[in-house]
Amino acid sequence: MDDLSAAGLAAAASAALIQAMVSDVWLDVKAHAARILGRDETASVARADRVLEDSRERLVAAPPERRDEASALEAARWEGRLQARLDEDPGFAVAVRDLLAAVRAAGGAVDQSTTVQQNVTAGRDAYTAGRDLTVDRPERAP
Repeated sequence: MDDLSAAGLAAAASAALIQAMVSDVWLDVKAHAARILGRDETASVARADRVLEDSRERLVAAPPERRDEASALEAARWEGRLQARLDEDPGFAVAVRDLLAAVRAAGGAVDQSTTVQQNVTAGRDAYTAGRDLTVDRPERAP
């Protein structure tokens, strides 16, 4: 596997892991990821499980205004870990692809939609918008 392919695979898998960490599918994904990362060796699987859970706890503990930063940091950590394993063992790519597929499949089972209900009462010169809105008052003629 060439360096660019390994880097792309590591980046995709780390991003998928981080997304799963803050979703309802985390327990299923974590168990699968720990088995892959721990090479199905009992002690290594338990260690991988702890490392995965520590990452999730750092994400969840981050204040809302720093959550994006925490996600980027954890994604970079996992990308580095996965890249190192891929460099060490090119055959590990099969397991990483399997993990990526499992995360994507588990994520597809969760309803990703959000419903927002807004009740707005507006008076004179009131404006509402769901996204960006620029309002200028027209110049009045003398």
